[in-house]
Amino acid sequence: MGVALSSIEEIIKRIMALRPNLTKEAVEKLIDEERAKAAGLLTEEAAAHLVASNLGLDGAGERIEAKVKIGDLTTGLSDVSITARVIFISPPHTFTRKDGREGKVLNMLLGDSTGSVTVVFWDDKADQVAASKVTPGKIVRVLHGYSRERRGEIQVNVGNRGQIYMEPLDAVEDDYPGLESFYKTPAEIFKPGTVNLVGVIVDKSPVSTFNRQDGSEGRVTRVSLEEGGGRINLVLWDDKVDEVKELEPGTKIRVTGGNARERQDRSLEVHSNYGTIIEVLEVGARPVQPVPKWTKIGNLRTGMSGVNVAGRVSNIGSMREFTRRDGDTGRVVSVLLEDETGTVRLSLWDDDVEMVDDMEPGTVIAVENGYTRLSLGDVGLNVGQSGSLKINPEDIEVGESSVEAKIVALRDLREGQTNIHVRGTVLEPPEVREVETARGPTTVASFRIDDGTGEARVSFWRELVNQVEGLSGGTRVRIENCNIREPYDGLMQVSSGMFTRIVVEKK
Repeated sequence: MGVALSSIEEIIKRIMALRPNLTKEAVEKLIDEERAKAAGLLTEEAAAHLVASNLGLDGAGERIEAKVKIGDLTTGLSDVSITARVIFISPPHTFTRKDGREGKVLNMLLGDSTGSVTVVFWDDKADQVAASKVTPGKIVRVLHGYSRERRGEIQVNVGNRGQIYMEPLDAVEDDYPGLESFYKTPAEIFKPGTVNLVGVIVDKSPVSTFNRQDGSEGRVTRVSLEEGGGRINLVLWDDKVDEVKELEPGTKIRVTGGNARERQDRSLEVHSNYGTIIEVLEVGARPVQPVPKWTKIGNLRTGMSGVNVAGRVSNIGSMREFTRRDGDTGRVVSVLLEDETGTVRLSLWDDDVEMVDDMEPGTVIAVENGYTRLSLGDVGLNVGQSGSLKINPEDIEVGESSVEAKIVALRDLREGQTNIHVRGTVLEPPEVREVETARGPTTVASFRIDDGTGEARVSFWRELVNQVEGLSGGTRVRIENCNIREPYDGLMQVSSGMFTRIVVEKK
């Protein structure tokens, strides 16, 4: 440890020793500027100390290091120092501790190139941040905090030992992402946790009131936001309800410090809390054109919520019964939907299963406010509790996809592709054998095909074996809606799935 600085001259010397690019005149100018900012309320020595802090030097004149990246934080760290950009600051909040003493807390969301983290300032540190009037977009340095996990997320806490420096002058602006990069569209929200969101209001529900256990009355409303090809519900509580009361559909807003939560149907919605900030970006009945209402099937990704998808029925699977954890029996049926951009498996559960009675290949299906999740290794589409499904709606058109457009050359096969078409010549009759699988013994028929660009090994499983029994070498076939597995003996594996069928083509 160094000796504490006491004189202005010594402070200037230490600064120049560790920042050789600065002249004495430049340091003195910085000191004068700090005094001017404080309207003369700072002594010259106090201003010199402040300049030293901003330049990254501590009270002993030693360089302050804050090399930890936010993405590398783990719970249980006792000495955390980070430099990051301020994304938002909540108002300070007072509370009463168990021993009757009053406490104060303030949250600040910080971000760097590796992620974002909530930093919690307690008591005097909360007052210090509030008095600093630091604003979103500024860079700050937090020293000697400690990390804890709360509700599944890492937080950094700053108590008596911690320090915060506003706009350290050794921080390079270009090293930190701009403020807008920390905001997501509804289409980019895939998991629970703290989230910052930008979207256009497309719908609002009436305000509901309810009584809490302590007898107080609460209020809640839901606002549907759309942007980036996705839609999500923003759930606003109590005083936050008033902040959107006068906003018309079409208004673009920015939500800072929301909390994405998973519903029972595994779709996501964003909830406000006391520190959430709602800003109006563009006002009007529709001041900005909202994103297209319908998402193309080829643009679906796992974890999307509030999506609207229209497709044409390509195939309908068999209804399957299963036992839930509570012992009840459930039902599910899969429907393969396609448009001109791709295919997706739509799962219909329980009472919705009966809707397949009104479907056949070619039927147009519209799913509104649905969600996607990983299913059988690929994107799966679900209707969910808040979604709806329409059959052959009059105002929706779906582009047709030709069989030829969906054919993939064998040389272009990649592991993980699903529901694609391939074509080739059978090289030898299928070999049928019994194999053991995780689901028990079953039958598989295997053979090779060649399309002139390469070869692939084909496997038809279980009840689909009878589709290929009797094929002879030299037969030209088209295999529709197959899945691609990892290579075996140097050949990609074409495997049958729920909707697979084989068509014998004429030479």
